[in-house]
Amino acid sequence: MPTSAAAGERFPITDPTRPPKAKGFGIEPDAPLALGSPTLLYVNFDGPMMHGGCGDDSHNDCSTIIQGQMMEFPGDESARAAVVQAVRADTADFGIITVSERPPESNPYAMVVVGEPAFDVGQVGGIAPSIDCGNSDPNETSFAFLVDSGSNTIATVINQEAAHTWGLEHVDDDLDNLYPTAGGTTDPTYRDVCSQIVSDTDLNPSFGVCNQIHSMFCGNSQQNSYQELLLVFGPTVPDTVAPSVSIDEPTEGAQFAYQDDWNLVLTLDDDRKPQVLTTTIYFDDVAAVEDSKFLDATLDFPIKGGDAPTGHGLGNGTHTIRVEIVDESGNEASAERSFVIVDAPASADTTGGGSEGGSSGGSDGTEEGGTGDDGGSTGGPAATGGSGEDSGCACTSGAAGPGGSAFA
Repeated sequence: MPTSAAAGERFPITDPTRPPKAKGFGIEPDAPLALGSPTLLYVNFDGPMMHGGCGDDSHNDCSTIIQGQMMEFPGDESARAAVVQAVRADTADFGIITVSERPPESNPYAMVVVGEPAFDVGQVGGIAPSIDCGNSDPNETSFAFLVDSGSNTIATVINQEAAHTWGLEHVDDDLDNLYPTAGGTTDPTYRDVCSQIVSDTDLNPSFGVCNQIHSMFCGNSQQNSYQELLLVFGPTVPDTVAPSVSIDEPTEGAQFAYQDDWNLVLTLDDDRKPQVLTTTIYFDDVAAVEDSKFLDATLDFPIKGGDAPTGHGLGNGTHTIRVEIVDESGNEASAERSFVIVDAPASADTTGGGSEGGSSGGSDGTEEGGTGDDGGSTGGPAATGGSGEDSGCACTSGAAGPGGSAFA
């Protein structure tokens, strides 16, 4: 199976034995044409069971070209986020919102399943059911198979297969997402140029099937991928919805003995998942984790009891945790929680922790405080995240314990 494309190697994207069906505006007499209508693109990494006999309906995991159980994408949450970010980079100018969580039933969305079926699909990177001129059916399902390739290559396949269901055809420009092979050394985009439409990986010229749309921008047998997507979906849809953050542990007013270990558990959320959330955690107005990057997830920070610098060093009385987050579009949210420390020794700092505790964040994705001599913030307890290897989007997984994912 074509699980990856090695450096410099190119895979044909669309299967020549299963050519996409021509449909939509100019092909079918009653096909609608709703220009400037924003849409959702759902990238499904979860290995759905694909059903036959129900068309290519994204809402119900239906496909006319692939049936049966799909294998789950093998990468972790950080690898998934890297792919989605690469897709978003190419669609940023259009009214296309890319998410990795299934949208509500009421929303139209194209779905690209990133995974492999149980049977061998041959040496192809992906497959789409149609060239749908003008996106007459916004709820189609297509597939991307190069699951072990880098995020940019997987994103190229996703962008191409989705674009077929939006009415775009193969072109001879290897800098365009509609070039008929994936891999190599380039990172294609949707190009604002007129390119020759081609019928195969040998780049044989083709007249094209969606010429009533293509001819709005180009001459015969040519296509401008960028302008067509702008026509069909309109400009970008600004993200004006704030993220959310909750402090799940400790509970309000929870009491801990000075020597107790406990956990700070946060849930970060956003309506456009996955989302990179810039996060700062304060203990008594002192930053213990500052401007750190986390995916929307539940994060678990172990807090050690006892004296600083290895413990929190907080004195007797009520203390306050405040968490502030900012999403990728600058929308903000915050949460606050109070807790109580008892049985602290007289030497403990009653105003907020050890005398030299602080926060530090390295490029390995670790956020930690209370190191004692790193020149960081004064006073907060240590809140230590995790670290991991680069997954292509400067992501690290497993940060801050189970369920957490951090960006370095």
